[in-house]
Amino acid sequence: MISTVTLIVYMVTAVFIKPTGEIFTPRFESVVFDTEAQCQQAFKNPGFYQTMYTTAVFAYPNYQIQTIGCGAWDMSEFGIIEQTPDPQSY
Repeated sequence: MISTVTLIVYMVTAVFIKPTGEIFTPRFESVVFDTEAQCQQAFKNPGFYQTMYTTAVFAYPNYQIQTIGCGAWDMSEFGIIEQTPDPQSY
């Protein structure tokens, strides 16, 4: 019996420095990848990199961007809903 399920996905993640000096790492959920390799492959496309970089910079104009790349995110906190089949659907 499975008691715990961990769901790791990869998303574009930027590292910024806030005006206060704190580090801020937002994820951009418009594209979700199953593996780190898929995410890294997407960044090899100059158009994808430019779009994501521009999106990040415009989303946080007062923050200093340090880097942008692939980040692993544990989405387990959102839970997995187990659905019980409706007996009338058989």
